[in-house]
Amino acid sequence: MRIVLWLIITVFVSSLFWPQLLNDKNIVYCLVIFFILLTLPRLRRLAVIPLAAIYFTFYAHLTLTGSLPNPMLNLALPFSNAISLQTAVDGQDHSIIVQINSLISIKNRGYFTATLLELDGNHVNYSPRLEMRWYKPTFDVQAGETHGFKVRFKPVYGRANPAGFDRQKWRFSDHIAYQATIKKHLSRQSDRITFRAHFYQKVKALSDSLNNQGVILALSFADKTLISFDKKEQIKKLSISHLFAISGLHIGLLFSFVYLLLHLLVNSFFPERYLGWISWRFINFSALAGALFYAYLAGFSLPTQRALLMLLLAVVVLSMKRKCALFDLLSLTLFVILLWDPLAVLSLSLWLSFSAVAIILLILWRFPRAIKQKGAKRFAALKRYLKFLFLIQFGLTLLMIPIQLLSFAGFSGLSPFINFIAVPLFSLLIIPLILLGCLFSLIAEPLAVMLFAIADSLITLFFAFFDGTEAAYQIYSAAHSWLIILLISLAIGLFVIYFQASSNRKTGAVFAAVLLAVVSLSFWKEKQNDSAQWFVEVLDVGQGLAVLIRSQGQTLLYDSGPRYPSGFNAAASEIVPYFNSLAIKQLDYVVVSHSDIDHAGGVAVINNEFKPKQIMLGEPLIIDKINNLKVRLCRAGDSWSLGGLSVTVLSPFSLTNNNNNNSCVLHISDATHSLLLTGDIDKKQESLLLEKWPSLLQSDLLFAPHHGSKHSSSEAFIKAVSPQWVIFTAGFMNHWGFPAAPVVSRYKNRGVKMVNSGLQGFIRFKINKEQIKMQTYREDLASYWYHHSFLP
Repeated sequence: MRIVLWLIITVFVSSLFWPQLLNDKNIVYCLVIFFILLTLPRLRRLAVIPLAAIYFTFYAHLTLTGSLPNPMLNLALPFSNAISLQTAVDGQDHSIIVQINSLISIKNRGYFTATLLELDGNHVNYSPRLEMRWYKPTFDVQAGETHGFKVRFKPVYGRANPAGFDRQKWRFSDHIAYQATIKKHLSRQSDRITFRAHFYQKVKALSDSLNNQGVILALSFADKTLISFDKKEQIKKLSISHLFAISGLHIGLLFSFVYLLLHLLVNSFFPERYLGWISWRFINFSALAGALFYAYLAGFSLPTQRALLMLLLAVVVLSMKRKCALFDLLSLTLFVILLWDPLAVLSLSLWLSFSAVAIILLILWRFPRAIKQKGAKRFAALKRYLKFLFLIQFGLTLLMIPIQLLSFAGFSGLSPFINFIAVPLFSLLIIPLILLGCLFSLIAEPLAVMLFAIADSLITLFFAFFDGTEAAYQIYSAAHSWLIILLISLAIGLFVIYFQASSNRKTGAVFAAVLLAVVSLSFWKEKQNDSAQWFVEVLDVGQGLAVLIRSQGQTLLYDSGPRYPSGFNAAASEIVPYFNSLAIKQLDYVVVSHSDIDHAGGVAVINNEFKPKQIMLGEPLIIDKINNLKVRLCRAGDSWSLGGLSVTVLSPFSLTNNNNNNSCVLHISDATHSLLLTGDIDKKQESLLLEKWPSLLQSDLLFAPHHGSKHSSSEAFIKAVSPQWVIFTAGFMNHWGFPAAPVVSRYKNRGVKMVNSGLQGFIRFKINKEQIKMQTYREDLASYWYHHSFLP
């Protein structure tokens, strides 16, 4: 049985790396293999492998699109929809009825999740979840209400960059594959809100005057919308982000708190000799009830569901007094979680929750031996109890370092010390006070206000005490992050070998030395390879442009991506994390083609983060906090070297009233291969380039002028450049229709290979004297099913 469980778990975990889900032909093959294996007694256990693969595929299709991959099955099965939600992504308006899921505050009134009930007047058998966007809301909806909207569907399709936030993976793990943009509100089907929404509004009103209201709501209702941006940055740099996202860690800590508190009370007032076997079971299930209440407040989010499932299984097994190895219990809980929700493998919170609860269960598994100490041994039991608490804290802190590195590419050197104070403070004082305040808000509001005020004061004191320690937060490159994770893993492994397997100490030391030598050699070899080639890297910034050129340790950034009225800046969310992963500390050149916000939107962020040695502008630009001494305008004929490359400015010749034609056009070459960066020029400026620089335009790589607008990329210009590749930098399903169909046809007719950052995500060209090698994020660097499934 143990082998069968781990075979199924392995299949589910391996789905993280599948290039695609099973299609009809693959499903048939899996069924054939399944039946063949069933007929072979010695291999019968392996039959669960193809069966688990089919189960995962069916679950993903049903959960994300509302239907199964085979139309015949959809017609035959009553729980599946006859038509996939994928077919509704057709650029047309659709009428839907949805039930609101999200708690609503002033910060997210136009951005929430909902469950689909009807599509174009047809009731759906299975209700998939949707991400709703309402750019101009006319009123506030509330959780539980049912509304009719006219919407247009679009796949969830986030920006795809190395070191960037993987929005598709995150949304798929949350059972959402489609976004519905609201065009019009049609009707209010039901104004009945959920008790949780009413509860939330009450707590929100009672905590309205507190400085840390956003933190209180985040720790109680999992609503982080009211936490300010500055506070979120402080939380990240203190390496305590895990404390502000309700997950298995919080559920497990609250379970432990209630368990230990009740154990103390019950054993003090109701000795075991009076209650007998009821005592321990009463404590277990009461602690579970406390965890259940917390999960309800958090909206039974998927991470809390998984944590509850883990705890329920553990409590049931332990309460049955059956002998069960801890490893088997953890295997069983992971199996049940993945069987319940296979898409959980995509969620970082699963692995955080599982690891955190596993550590806590490990301690609680051994704790009963300590609490059975009586009489003179009670002090020894207290010492053992404190020792276990220390081990819990140490294990959780050690766990947080890799999580911080993988999530944010950095952590604070003071993280162990900060978490050593933060985890017990929040889990034993602040969170219980907040939850008690929530309970009393229903029956005694003055007492609830007092509890919230105490929690608010403790939160204020905590942040005040650690004010200034954010400076200890360091950003690490991808290579350094993995090296730190490797060193931590080696340290843990050697520790276990040294104290638990002393006969293998020498073998462990030799293995660690060999592994470090291999890793060091691979780093050195990669560095040597990089010096012999240069890179053109196109970041996926949506509708905008940002291109990094790297050669022999020198860097040039062409354009800085868009900035939006909401305050969102692609430079901060996409460019900065990638540059940090490359360990770029300072840029040599930043070239801003022209003043359009989709090209110049992030220049202030880039200047602040990377202090470029030289900034060049296609036209004058008002930029805050930039020293004018290092800013100059591009002029045709300017040239300079970048590592082993020569850079030449081809345009503008003079400034005009058309800011697109003021774009700084660059020709970059290594004498064998070259590229042409064109900004947003149109056909008129293309004609001037043909007239002034007929011999310099030929390039292997061409960035399509103006993202592929129909007013650019003339036949004559394409012929003169004669590119191998053309790169379109346009947002996915953008409303301008870039790249325009006639433009695509012109490039196609000339046999030019085309690539689009809106479709393929991040694009990298590795160039040396012999060849140009292209890689894209969705097809090469992270070619996984969740990056290109369920598209129209």
